[in-house]
Parts: sequence; structure tokens; C-alpha cells
Amino acid sequence: MYVSSADDIQVCLVNTGKGVPFISALELRHIDDDGIYRLRSGFLELQWREDIGGAPDSFIRYPDDVYDRIWATKNYPNWISLDNTSIINSSDNTDAYKVPSKVLQTAQRSINASTPLYLQWKPSSSVETWTVYFYFVDIKRLTNGLQREFTISMNDNQFRETVSLEYLKPVVVVSAPISGLPITFSIESINKSGYPPILNAVEFYAIRDPPNVPTAQDDVKSINDIKTTYHIRRESWQGDPCVPSKYTWNGLDCSYGNPPRIISLKLSSSNLTGDIVSSLSHLSTMEYLDLSDNQLTGVIPETLAGLPNLRFLNLSRNNLIGSVPEALKKRVVDRTLNMSLAGNKNLCLADPCPQKKKQNSILIPIVTSVSSFFLVLFGALAIVWLIKQRRKAESSEITLRLKNRPFKYTEVSRITGNFGRVIGEGGFGKVYLGTLDNGTTVAVKTLSKSSKQGYKEFQAEVQLLMLIHHGNLVSLFGYCGDSRHIALIYEYMANGNLRQHLSGCIQQRTIQRS
Repeated sequence: MYVSSADDIQVCLVNTGKGVPFISALELRHIDDDGIYRLRSGFLELQWREDIGGAPDSFIRYPDDVYDRIWATKNYPNWISLDNTSIINSSDNTDAYKVPSKVLQTAQRSINASTPLYLQWKPSSSVETWTVYFYFVDIKRLTNGLQREFTISMNDNQFRETVSLEYLKPVVVVSAPISGLPITFSIESINKSGYPPILNAVEFYAIRDPPNVPTAQDDVKSINDIKTTYHIRRESWQGDPCVPSKYTWNGLDCSYGNPPRIISLKLSSSNLTGDIVSSLSHLSTMEYLDLSDNQLTGVIPETLAGLPNLRFLNLSRNNLIGSVPEALKKRVVDRTLNMSLAGNKNLCLADPCPQKKKQNSILIPIVTSVSSFFLVLFGALAIVWLIKQRRKAESSEITLRLKNRPFKYTEVSRITGNFGRVIGEGGFGKVYLGTLDNGTTVAVKTLSKSSKQGYKEFQAEVQLLMLIHHGNLVSLFGYCGDSRHIALIYEYMANGNLRQHLSGCIQQRTIQRS
């Protein structure tokens, strides 16, 4: 007996090499109170269910039992049978187990108050843990307002509980899990009551562990939302996403703790359309997410940066727009995330994105003479020229704000030996060989005043290297932004550049270190 913890139950038949799997019947029963027959983990396997004191060779089930349990009658020798024709309606009280009235109308008791009801059972099963459900109703009215009282004890008091009964009022006692063989229980009257113990019905269950622990329900809900939103139709995408482990959904990787969790989702080239669904941000153990080569639109959700274990994010070649969230850029800079965004032409690194200037559609009426028009025109041109000159002057004062290590100009001069050895020259300026204090060899690129490329192009390269990390790109160690002196400190590539390798001009060099 398994009580689902979710709103659905998934059944998976797996070919284990012993033939084609099939199912003959699957019985589902609605339980009004989901607290009954529930375990923290595992399921209950029925060993026996008995209607004590009933008519021999008979059984009771649906429609008398609303849960369709089958109660077989049992009469133990040396126990005295009792019965009562009064209706015992367990559905109208707090008895959520709803044992049929016909079952509770019969019982057995011991021969006297000093003799306990005692049973011993040695099951053939190798299960080590058990639980017992006892059902009691006093079907004999006692005199002088007395109550039948007794104590239940099992397996050397692994479980012990005292019960007091009232006339025609059901009581259910569920034992704690017990272990050891044989299984014994004793129901013994408390001396002060003066009445022998009674038992109306009993269920005996073995506690079994499921062969596979289901995937965490939060992950199941999220991945099913993703499946529905993007209309994913893959043959393997049914049942539990992670278990059995040999039949994990295609494109998923899982960790197999208790419970299993989704840690990787690869949906590249899957014809996904629309916005990036928020359910992705609910896969809290996600480490790897690849949504490249789809037709995704809209902005990148900042909530993706809140996935604490995410190490790789590939959103390349989609139709994403807007700014890259600052929280994601920070994680890239901090080197806790490898992110790829190539091929999204409407995606910008700046926040906010620069706005395109709107053409002025206002037509200024000409109300003056031709000479007055040219006077205004020349004045406007003069103002524009002055503004450009001012901006040009200001641009030289812009400092580069990065989250890498800042270097002063004097440090850069010392690192390069006062700019003593030129190892290259590009559109931005010369590149010098240098050595950090820790002995690391570096390349120092400077922005020349006579450079054909301006500060904006230089800054764009810096922002690109801050956001993109790849094995084939050099690492950016630091920068210098001292007013008129701007320089970048890179990882030094001792074996030459790509152009030299392609042209065959590379020479083998040996660097000797003391």
C-alpha cells in the first residue's frame, strides 16, 4: 500500500531482461484523509488483515468497506467471541480509517481479566521492520459506568500503549515500527478495570523501501512546466525524470541523493520559442544549462543568477534582447559562471542599453530671409563643433572601471622595465613584455594617443574579456586607468600568436629561468 505525496502517481514498467513487462491490474483508491497509512518513506506490504470473531470462512469488502479493504474472518482458540448488532458508524466520528461496521460488530476477548490476549508470529519474509494497526470497539455495555482498559505491548516493549474504551466508540492504535523475530504482541487488562481485554480487528504490515526514491517534487513540477511551456515531445520525457537511473529523460543529468535532483539540462537545437520560462530558476541544484540554437525571445531573467550551483550557461544563437543582468555579469567577473551569449544581435552588455536617436520630425518654418537662415545655420554648426571638441577633451579623462586588480602607472612602468621591450603592436598601440611581483610573465597593451582606434573600441574589448572566458582567449589580469595613461595587463602567450602559427613564421624559443 502506497499513499502518494503528490497529486498524481507515476507507474513505470521496466524490462529487466526477464521478458516484456506487463501489468494485469492497477488498483487506486481515494483516501479522504491523506494522513492514514502514510510513511515518511517506503510503502506498506500487507501480511494479513483479520476480522476477529466474525463468521467462519467469510470476508468483508466493498461496498461495506469504502476503501475496498478485504477483511478475512479469524477466530482464535481459547479466545471468547463477542458480537453486537448495533450499527457502529465510524464515518461519523474522528476514525479516519473507516473500518466497516460489520467488522467492528464482532470481537474476541480473553477468558478473564487476568489472562492477556497473546499472539506470536514468525513470518517467512526477510523484512526486518513491521507495523501493526489495532482496531477496538467495546460492543458490550459495562455496568456502573466502568470502562474496559488494557495495555498493548510488542516485542519486549518496543511499542507500548494504554487503551481505554467507551461503548460503541471506535479506537485505532498504530504501532511504531518494530523489528526482530518472532513478532509478538500482548493485550493485557489493567487490574482496576476488572474486565478482560478485547480485539475487534487487526492489520499486519511489513515496511518496505521503494527500489527507487522519486525525484524531488519541486524539480518534477519545474521540469513538467518547462515541458508543457515549450511543447517538448520526446519519447523519454514521461514518468519520473531521474529514476530509474538507466531511463533518465534525454537531455537531463541527475544527482542520486535522497531524493534525486536535476543538475543538468541540455535543450540546444530543440525548437524552443518564446521567453525563457521562470521554472528554470526553480531547479535550485542546476549546474549546467544549455539553451543555445533555439528561437528564444525576450530578456534574460536575472533570477538565473540566483541558482547557487550554476557553473555553465549557454544562451548563444537565440533572439534575446535587452541588457545582460548585472547579477549574471558579476558572477562572470567573479569566475563563478561561464556564460556564452554569442549570436544574439539585439543583446547588449551595457545597462541600460543605449537608445537610438529619434529623427526630429519637427519642421521649423522659414519666416526669415535667406541671409537669416544661413546665419542660424552657421551658429548651430559652431555650437556643434564646440560640443564635439569639449567631449573629445573629456574623453581623455575617462577612467576605466573594472573589477580586476587596478595598477598605477608607476607600477606598469616598473613591471615593463620602463617600457623597455616591445613584443607587438596593434590598432590600439604597442604591447610590452613585463613581469609581475610574483614572477608571472605578462603582456602589457597600452592605448596610444596616436591610435587609429579610440577609447570606445578599447573599452569594448575590455568589457568583452570581462564577460567571456574561454580556453582560447587570454586572461585579463588587471588594468591601469591613470587619467591619460590606459593599459591592460594580459596573460603572456610565450609561443607566439595565431597569425605567426598560421603563416609558419613561428620560431621555437626556450625561456631559461634561474
